[in-house]
Amino acid sequence: MWGEVDAAVQDRSEGDLVRSLERADGPVTIDLSDVTFMDSGGLRLLYLSLLAGGEAPVLVGVPERIKDLLEISGVLTQFTLVD
Repeated sequence: MWGEVDAAVQDRSEGDLVRSLERADGPVTIDLSDVTFMDSGGLRLLYLSLLAGGEAPVLVGVPERIKDLLEISGVLTQFTLVD
């Protein structure tokens, strides 16, 4: 993911993400190092990766403001974070 991940991005990419998650073999890795903004739409996309089951999704390069969003939402500990 990169740039502003908001409800508009969610609307455009949720279907593709769900299809990709259904085909995934092993934990999903999502690079957030280039994300400059995330709202509830972006949070929903990350949450969908949790619903895929299996191993915890891996989030790479998570900016502090996104960590805060995940923590406030109560889902931070459900992800594996990598710098």
